[in-house]
Amino acid sequence: TEAFLQSMHKFDRTLDVLSAPQDSLPLEFISPEEIARIIDIAAKNYDFIIIDLPTAIVSWTEVVLEKCQLFFGVLEMDMRSAQNTLRFMRALKADDMPFEKVQFILNRAPKATDISGKSRVKRMADSLDVEFRWSLPDGGKQILNACDHGSPLASVAKKNPLRKEIHRISATLSELAREEV
Repeated sequence: TEAFLQSMHKFDRTLDVLSAPQDSLPLEFISPEEIARIIDIAAKNYDFIIIDLPTAIVSWTEVVLEKCQLFFGVLEMDMRSAQNTLRFMRALKADDMPFEKVQFILNRAPKATDISGKSRVKRMADSLDVEFRWSLPDGGKQILNACDHGSPLASVAKKNPLRKEIHRISATLSELAREEV
């Protein structure tokens, strides 16, 4: 536990991050058992844990899915994203993994005034047989700049629509966590 906590990068006393290695490693570099231990240690020390998984399904994806309370599948409005979502859903159902934990989020969603975009979103949700729990707007260059500098959106792009939506989602998750306790 002490080694895990020492490896965390602290930002402004409010956010701890265990970042990925700088070198590109094989995705199977870490075993499912090791991931389970890391998640257990993190759960003992933090109220909320967010795990950014690789886009590929790896041997330890199942461990993360079993240990999480919510699993967010982030999609974009393109054919490749839809096909990958179908593959992911089939894999979950074929292996009897907990599909009910998966909530779908639409990234770079069309604006509220984009009528044709809204109809494309509805068609995509219907064809995938999913419901988009949340829609994240495109944050533009401010988001790219914040990511390039490794800075939280709250300090760089406080009024950005994407940051506001993420804040709304986090408030909802905090409320759900309070209700569970």
